[in-house]
Amino acid sequence: MILYNWFGCDSGPGAKNTMENKKSALVSVVAWAFIIFGGWHVARAAYDNFTLAAMFSSPGFMLGLAGATIPVETPPLARFAVAHIRMVFVFYLFASLTVLIAGVGLSFRKAWALNSSKWFFYISAACCLLIFLFPGLLIPKPYIYAGVSLAPEFNSAVEHMRFQLRLFSVVPGAAGLWLARRLENDEIRREFGLK
Repeated sequence: MILYNWFGCDSGPGAKNTMENKKSALVSVVAWAFIIFGGWHVARAAYDNFTLAAMFSSPGFMLGLAGATIPVETPPLARFAVAHIRMVFVFYLFASLTVLIAGVGLSFRKAWALNSSKWFFYISAACCLLIFLFPGLLIPKPYIYAGVSLAPEFNSAVEHMRFQLRLFSVVPGAAGLWLARRLENDEIRREFGLK
């Protein structure tokens, strides 16, 4: 009976529920994607944080870290991550947990989950745009002095990485923007009890 109604074969009272299910198919897919990927990353982030805490509790590791040096041409985000490694891992756990909770909220059609998911996609699209415009945040600078390439092979690899990063930031950025706009659809908002 469930499959019968799902495929829209029922012309009776179940037909209305079938249409509602069809309207919420996108929301259901996003909810399950959030639950699956968010749950996996929560487990991974928790493991990574416990591992990091064990490493930082070792005096030898702290001494080695204190004497470590960061390359001069390290990209800004990499330098930030190294300088604030604990905060980065905690943020990873928090972000993963937020996605998981939002997925559960979407599956129960909670309005706060819809708004959270919408802003998650908008922020993701903005981050992709930022990376597209400024790939140097993640990719090191080429070695060029007075217009002369000092390391041609390295510089060629850097330019290739910049092109790939820009290319791969376009697809998730466009998808995130599209999903955010779709979640603002009036039919979806009514499904969550919003006007």
